[in-house]
Amino acid sequence: MQVDSIILDIDGVMVDVSESYRRAIADTIESLSGEEFPLERIQLLKNAGGFNDDWELTDAGILCTLAKRHGHPDTFASLVQKIGDNGGGLPATKKTISKVIGSAAEDEWDPGAVRAMFQSFYLGRKKFLECFQHEPIIDVPGYYLSEENIISAQTIDQLLTQFNVGVLTGRPLSEAHMALDSMELDISDDYVMAMENSPSKKPHPAGLISLAEKFNSSSLVYVGDTLDDIKTVVNATKADPSRNYRGVGVLTGGLSGISGKKMFEENGADAVISTVNDLPELLLNF
Repeated sequence: MQVDSIILDIDGVMVDVSESYRRAIADTIESLSGEEFPLERIQLLKNAGGFNDDWELTDAGILCTLAKRHGHPDTFASLVQKIGDNGGGLPATKKTISKVIGSAAEDEWDPGAVRAMFQSFYLGRKKFLECFQHEPIIDVPGYYLSEENIISAQTIDQLLTQFNVGVLTGRPLSEAHMALDSMELDISDDYVMAMENSPSKKPHPAGLISLAEKFNSSSLVYVGDTLDDIKTVVNATKADPSRNYRGVGVLTGGLSGISGKKMFEENGADAVISTVNDLPELLLNF
């Protein structure tokens, strides 16, 4: 069945966020917990599932750090493995930790402070003032300024010429537009599913199905950089068998190399490509 629609994730697919969102996660946890948070721990949490929202991933990172401080006996990797086994995401994090140490970690956790610190790092003073009309916690240049586009102008032109193109992202809508504007990718809000207007968070399929319905699509491809992105496609296939959903993993996010390709395939990816710029060629015979 010929593909008629392409749905793209932003972070790790169209934009390199290793020095923006991922750096903001690590620096927020370090600032609020007083302990260094290596970047590889972010990927462990991503792989556990349920962390499409970077604020909630930051919350989980802080809770795990505090849990260790309060005597949780597991290594960080073992603790995250148990979180994944319990379903992933912030609810599973709280449940997994409290089962061993009670409420000690949650009692020190302040989600409001997490968001304020995270946005201070990511947006910087000028953008923070524009968004919230008050001063950020700290005054730094916004980490978003370090983002670099992965997708090329040629790829954008090829996709827009041949397909319906939409976006499914965990970003807030305003930050989705910051990225889309930097790429000069003009997509109507009707076809951008972001934090505020997506019916639910990935890997729940509602956002992807909603875009399929808006495009009246019979066959679509979703391109993502995490296992949750691929699970979203798997879940959409089960929930909406009237359409053909296919998932493509890219190796420009946290997953890379042979091991990343294997993880994508084991979780149901129909194809894995090195970069989104390989997508037009893939679609010729997809």
